[in-house]
Amino acid sequence: MTSAVTLLRDRQQQNVIVDKQKNILKSLFLLEPNQKYTSNDIVRLYTENVQDKFMLPSGELSDTSDNGANLPVYVVYAADGQISQYAMPISGYGLWSWIYGFFALEGDGNTVLGITFYQHGETPGLGGEVEKDWFQSQFKGKKIVDESGELVSIDIVKGKAKDVAPNRLEHAVDGISGATITAAGVRDFLKTDLLKYEPLSSRLRQADEAAHSTSELEAAL
Repeated sequence: MTSAVTLLRDRQQQNVIVDKQKNILKSLFLLEPNQKYTSNDIVRLYTENVQDKFMLPSGELSDTSDNGANLPVYVVYAADGQISQYAMPISGYGLWSWIYGFFALEGDGNTVLGITFYQHGETPGLGGEVEKDWFQSQFKGKKIVDESGELVSIDIVKGKAKDVAPNRLEHAVDGISGATITAAGVRDFLKTDLLKYEPLSSRLRQADEAAHSTSELEAAL
């Protein structure tokens, strides 16, 4: 009996790990939308593509959570060793429950790759729409900083972004009908969590700007 309970617990723990990896991969756009994946597929894809890191207060990354590096970051590296994309955990309160998910950015520290939510207790058909593709797909390609370089995050407006926020469409997505409080909760905790990771994102933006300046200078010569 004891061995059976232990085996069940181990399987449950493994399922939790695989589900976490699946959602990280989804936020990083490393899963095909209409393709089915086994647990083994998820583990293999995660192991091959993503490295678990921790962010230091300086924005640099560490392999361990020592020396104050207590913020987890899930990183994909390009062939040249530079960060091509990265994901961070996000969480906060909606209307009825805590909402947990992942938010991913490209290596420029500004452009959104994806967002996913894997645990919540919001009302199906209302706040529960945060888990639906129609809502999450809106975030791809949005920008988290404005032209002055200020972190503005992504606003979830009440209504259609093209009608409510035509001058800031780069930073806004459509809201969820009948779920104003849930949407406001997601908007607020997303910005709070992005601020936590701003040391890393800011470093990447600076590096990206420097690379573009160098390329433009070389092209002019």
